[in-house]
Amino acid sequence: MTAHSNFGAVVTECPTCGCTPCGSPGFFRLCRDADRKAAAERRRREAPDLPLNWDQMSVGALWEALNDPRRRSTPQSTTEAIMVAVRIRGLAALKEPATLERLGRCDPQAREEINQRIGALREKGVL
Repeated sequence: MTAHSNFGAVVTECPTCGCTPCGSPGFFRLCRDADRKAAAERRRREAPDLPLNWDQMSVGALWEALNDPRRRSTPQSTTEAIMVAVRIRGLAALKEPATLERLGRCDPQAREEINQRIGALREKGVL
């Protein structure tokens, strides 16, 4: 709600206390800031994958942030698909387009696991 004074200045009603003018603007500003921070923390706990400022981002920027491959770990099915290809077709499978594409989607931990598993297969004489 807005009130006008006799001097042409606009005096607004405080949304927190309802007074015109507000009796404690500094205190209520601190309260609103604290409420905003608490709400952001609740959102972070409820949806940890969302960027903190998701509600202020463009749709394109949010899509990029949520689909960044560095944010996710490699699904175990991707690792297993690579290993099945290697067991069936040998190390040459690592040069095939489908396997190269899968390797490109792997995070560093998945690549390390694949390397260790291939090393173990080589030690056993399977490859």
